[in-house]
Formats: sequence, C-alpha cells, structure tokens
Amino acid sequence: MPKLVDHAERRAAIALAAAGAIAELGLMGTTVREIARRSGFSKGIVEHYFSGKEDVIAAALEQMNKRYLVREEKQTSGRLGLDALRARMYCVLPLDKETRQEWKIRLSFWSLAAIDSAARKEQRQRLKLTRERFQIDIEQAVEAGEISVAVDPAHAAMQLSSFMAGVSCCALMDSHYYSKTMLSELIDNTLNKLVTGVCL
Repeated sequence: MPKLVDHAERRAAIALAAAGAIAELGLMGTTVREIARRSGFSKGIVEHYFSGKEDVIAAALEQMNKRYLVREEKQTSGRLGLDALRARMYCVLPLDKETRQEWKIRLSFWSLAAIDSAARKEQRQRLKLTRERFQIDIEQAVEAGEISVAVDPAHAAMQLSSFMAGVSCCALMDSHYYSKTMLSELIDNTLNKLVTGVCL
C-alpha cells in the first residue's frame, strides 16, 4: 500500500527550510536548490508544491508571521489594557534564536517591499493590523483608567508600532548594547509616557 503523503506538512517543511535559508543567506542568496537541500526534498518536489522561488519565499514569510501571531496570542491571552500592551510589545523583540530569525526574514522582505509594489502593499496591510492590535490595547487601558484620556489611541498605536520596529532593528544589529535590560527600560519608559499623557 503506497505511503500517504501529508501535503500540508510537506509545504510547511519546505517553507520552514526556506525561512532558515533567508535568515542566513538573504533573499538573493536563497535558491530553490538550497531550499531543497535544507528541506531534505528534491528540487523537483519543491517545484511541485511551489510555482517558483517567489512562491516558496512568500510561504516562508507567511509561516513566520503565523508563528509570531501564535506566540503573541499566547502571551497576551487573559490580559487586557496596559498589561496586554506590554506583553504584546515584548513579543515583538528579537530576544532569542526564533525571534531573531523572524526579524532577519522580516527585514529581507522590507527591503523587497521598498522596490516591489505588490510586496509593499502586503507589508502595509501587516503594519496596519499591528497598529490595530496596539490600538485595541490602548483603548482598553484608557477605559480602565490606566492611561490618560488625553492620549489618542490611534496616534499612540502608530507611534508605538514605529518605536517597536526601530528598537527591534537596533537590537538585532547590536544585541550587546540593546540588552534585555535596556529594552525593558525603553519599553517601561515609553509606557510611562502613555500613562501620564506625555507625548511619545
């Protein structure tokens, strides 16, 4: 009896291999042959599941985003307002091997989005969803009296998402200077400004 093949599992394994290649080699250095080597499948099998390099790379990014969202959901579960916001911010930071890989892949795609309109449109949507999740936390915190009513939740969410992108990039480039303690202080100082209604 022929062995049953889990096609979704194979696609996920290939996408995971592509993610590892992108994190180490960048988009330019990642080839279908390299993805096949890392996944343990033949080049033909990779090409059977994906129409080309761009398709498998898109799947890798999607898999990394899903992994991030699962982690974010887990870390914010049961939390509301300021507590949820703080947990969500920590979730973004490149503090371990997994999150550093996510940021390497994210930056690779940002460089592509800078010159490719389709990738840019996709990235704008991801950023919008991130701002919306921050905004919900801020609105809950204002309602609970944890954050000043003078704070505009939409504007604050935009500032926080921009802050987290910048500080995460810095931490990826210099993890010694931007230590976990330093990052914790930066987040606490930023949230304290929200609490008191001081502009970020």
